[in-house]
Parts: sequence; C-alpha cells; structure tokens
Amino acid sequence: MDTDYWVELENTYRQRIAQRQQLYRDHGADVLQALPGSELACRELMEMVVLFLCARYPRYFALSRSDSGHHGSGGGGSGSDILTNRILGTTTDLDRTEPLMVLLDNVPEDFAVTLRDPETGYYHFRAGVVCSSLGWNLATKIGQRLDEIHKIVPDYKEKMAFSMDR
Repeated sequence: MDTDYWVELENTYRQRIAQRQQLYRDHGADVLQALPGSELACRELMEMVVLFLCARYPRYFALSRSDSGHHGSGGGGSGSDILTNRILGTTTDLDRTEPLMVLLDNVPEDFAVTLRDPETGYYHFRAGVVCSSLGWNLATKIGQRLDEIHKIVPDYKEKMAFSMDR
C-alpha cells in the first residue's frame, strides 16, 4: 500500500462522515466496538491516522494543545491534544474522546483491529469501526479468530490463513 494514499479524502467527505455518524446512531455496536484489552491498540491506531491526516492534509486538519483541562476535569493545567477539522468546522479533544469515535467522526474509512492471543498465537478481531462493508455486521464477528471470520471465503484455509495469522 502506498502510504501517501493510505487515507484519501474525496469530494463526498462531508456526506460520508454524516452517513457514518448516522449509521452509528442507528446501529451502535453493529458498526463500532472495542473489546476490553484493545484500548492501547485503538489509541495507537487513532494517533497514527490523525498524524497522517495532519501531515497529508495540513490545510484541513491540525493538532494543537489546549491550555488546560477545559471540560471541567481540573486537569492541573496539563492540557489536551485537540484535533481541528477545518472541513467540518469541528474540534475534538483526543484525550476525552474514545479513539474509534475520533475515527468515525473524522475519517471516511473502516478499520478493524486484530490482536494476537499469546496463548494460541491466533489473531482475533478485537475492535473496529466498520460502516461500509455490505452484508458484514461487526457485532457478529467481534472476538472471533481470523479463520472463523473468513470461513466462507473460498480457499482461505489453504491459501491465506498462514500469512494472515503471522
């Protein structure tokens, strides 16, 4: 994958984000979930994507630091990381917003986080925001191993399982 085009913005950006937000309002856990133990991976994914957006599209996205805990938490002046989205005219406090919600509200892409089970070595689907996959319901797949999720894919076991579970 060419990293310059990891996340692309199109002229339908506003509509796509509004669509994703409506899907979440209508379907909740069917399109966005994070199982316990996936918190750090979700945070890392969100940070990577936000940094990419700010570097690739600096006219539209910016990161800044707030002066203090301005939402009443009395954070001792440490401040928060704030994402400014100039396309939508929004700001998001990255320290007070769930990482997958940051992605849902700012990025027109789906993300699935898989984590390796140290006991079995198999990867499990542990978190994600999936709004665009037809006939695919996140809530029915969350927690499953990759081979369980892909059991209906022809030749998955023979041709793809080994490389997917590494």
